Amino acid sequence: MDIVFAIIIGITGSSVVHLSKGLMKLGIQRSKVPELHHRAGKTRTIYLTGVVLNFSAPVWIMVANLFASPVVYSSMYASGLLALLVFSRYVLHEHLHPRQIVGAFVTVSGTAALGLAEFHYGSLSLTLAQINPLLAIVAAWIIGGFLIAVLTRTIRVTVQELFFGLAAGGFAALDALLKGVAQRSGVSARFIPGPGPALIVLAGSFLVAGLAFAFIQWSYLRHCRASIMGIAYDMSFVALPILTYSILIPGYRLSLLSGGGLILLGIGVVLIASGPLPAVAPVVPDSAGRSVQA
Repeated sequence: MDIVFAIIIGITGSSVVHLSKGLMKLGIQRSKVPELHHRAGKTRTIYLTGVVLNFSAPVWIMVANLFASPVVYSSMYASGLLALLVFSRYVLHEHLHPRQIVGAFVTVSGTAALGLAEFHYGSLSLTLAQINPLLAIVAAWIIGGFLIAVLTRTIRVTVQELFFGLAAGGFAALDALLKGVAQRSGVSARFIPGPGPALIVLAGSFLVAGLAFAFIQWSYLRHCRASIMGIAYDMSFVALPILTYSILIPGYRLSLLSGGGLILLGIGVVLIASGPLPAVAPVVPDSAGRSVQA
């Protein structure tokens, strides 16, 4: 039953955080339209609402960690993708090829398979004894993320969308793992651990979460689309904890179901990336004051 609660929290939190990305993109998009400058206050409210909802992600993770390991939460994360795709299509007016929509559903199917697989391992979690190799993975991800971000600034946007999504999703996944180590370091899981190494790990995890937010904003400045970037984000967020557990936790291994789920995630990303990616026209108000595509 605890795992069921973690799954419900994962689906709810995922939907909220996914929609936050769309709201932030909408705020940035509207701020660049001269016709909307007289509505700067509303534009700021939209963007700040997205920021607040985005920063609620650690809360969802910490609550879910009280019931099961972080992998259970992360395995459900792509379930909120459908909410973002609907928002991107009808509010942001982003054009999606049918092949990309199929890819989104394949990605969600892979997430569902991973969620089912975690019923067998739901109680397994990393401990403080395994913090050093986990910190090494965090350091490698940070260095590699910034290095590739700089090197890819002149290549086509489609590649940058995938990179920034994978990088930001990885930071979010590592944030969840660090919080899991801190919260489940004692005899029982605690929302806030007592003074000591676990509390330090918990505090440090928020810095990693901040990098996930920074890379999302960086992607928008590079004109990456919220929907496509979000797909890659989800794949990384779901896959990295599973792969990390497979390396660091004795007895944890990829099952046929979890392996199939990861394969479905990969297929989904390929389908999404293979569709035509037309430019997105700016959003401007019509005569009734509604936001429409120019």
